[in-house]
Amino acid sequence: MIPTKANIAKFNKQKRVEKKKPKVHQKIANTFIENAIANSNLSALKTLYYLSTVLTEVDMQNMKDNKIIGLKIDKRDMLKFTELSAGTIVKTVKQMQQTSITFIDAVDGAIEGMSLLPRYYFVPNKNIVEVDLYVRIAKMIVNVKKNYTPMNIKDLMNIKKAHSLRLLALLCRIANYDKDVAKRKYMSLDELNAFFGVNYKSWNMLEKSILLPVKEELDNNSKISFVYDTNYEVLGRGRPSFKNIVINVIDNNPKPTLF
Repeated sequence: MIPTKANIAKFNKQKRVEKKKPKVHQKIANTFIENAIANSNLSALKTLYYLSTVLTEVDMQNMKDNKIIGLKIDKRDMLKFTELSAGTIVKTVKQMQQTSITFIDAVDGAIEGMSLLPRYYFVPNKNIVEVDLYVRIAKMIVNVKKNYTPMNIKDLMNIKKAHSLRLLALLCRIANYDKDVAKRKYMSLDELNAFFGVNYKSWNMLEKSILLPVKEELDNNSKISFVYDTNYEVLGRGRPSFKNIVINVIDNNPKPTLF
């Protein structure tokens, strides 16, 4: 079929309209959670989770991404929720302000950077804390909460190790897979090292130092935990080498006793 002048004009008009539409940042250069809890900063993620509960009360639907949202927070409520000290929260917020999030446009490669926390304001012996956030960042913080939907909030606050909290986020995402998808995750040694931000040379060391302590804490404090199987592969004539583990999510709720 030979295109007519009318069809060509219609096609060109459609292309011009598409170019005028706001570009959607489809690729995030920095993994948001990893930036937020850089250096295994557990208190940063707890603070973000608290902010997510505050931001759910803010109507951001029609706000532009570069608009600033100003929050006034009751410091007493924040301390009670996170179970952190005032000094720890101040230190954490300072570290969060030094974290930037970079967005890369998938279409034209445009780069946009935003501070995780542009402004904060603490006054000693006062119960009000002021925090300013970009709308784009605020929306991402609200999404942090979605990673933990199978959990009770207070259970989350009982977690003390950053590694446990990282894996808990993964377990919650796995638990939310579609019903037809197996609730499991395969991870190699390289993937485990990257995920936990460590650099162990052997599976045995990583298991002893990271995975077993994480499992113990989640078994004791979380409504969901995990079990894992280890897979090995034979390379040449040597002993089998570690290939990966298979992590399966389990319900950690105690079952009622029947009499």
